[in-house]
Amino acid sequence: MVYVDTSVIVKLYIKEEYSRETSNWLKANNEAIPLTSFHELELINAIHLKQFRAEITEEQALLIISRFDEHERKGIFYRPQLDWPDIFSHAINLSKNHSKNIGTRSLDILHVASALSVKADFFLTLDARQSELASLAGLKIEKINRRQLSP
Repeated sequence: MVYVDTSVIVKLYIKEEYSRETSNWLKANNEAIPLTSFHELELINAIHLKQFRAEITEEQALLIISRFDEHERKGIFYRPQLDWPDIFSHAINLSKNHSKNIGTRSLDILHVASALSVKADFFLTLDARQSELASLAGLKIEKINRRQLSP
């Protein structure tokens, strides 16, 4: 199973650099993507921040949220059972063992910990530090292009 960071999911709904590659990756992926409330919070917030910055209109924001909901109904995403105490335990250990060396942010650590908690094999992100952390945590890194982006 592949765990997908929210930064990648956002690119499915808001045209940004690597949106096309992300869309192509999703079309080639044969399995549903685990989706947590954490993903949903970050996606909804990203949409509303775009709206606040006048980068998208309210109509566009509503359309994006509608498409996201439709994708979940169609099975592109699924909601795994989560054990939040387990996720935070993983996150604390990852932070203790790696943050001082690679500079990962708390929210990025929570995604890697969530991936470990749902027993993902692969991790997809465009964030270089998060990718390094996921690799150090034992996850294989899924790539949608030949290079990972810098934070």
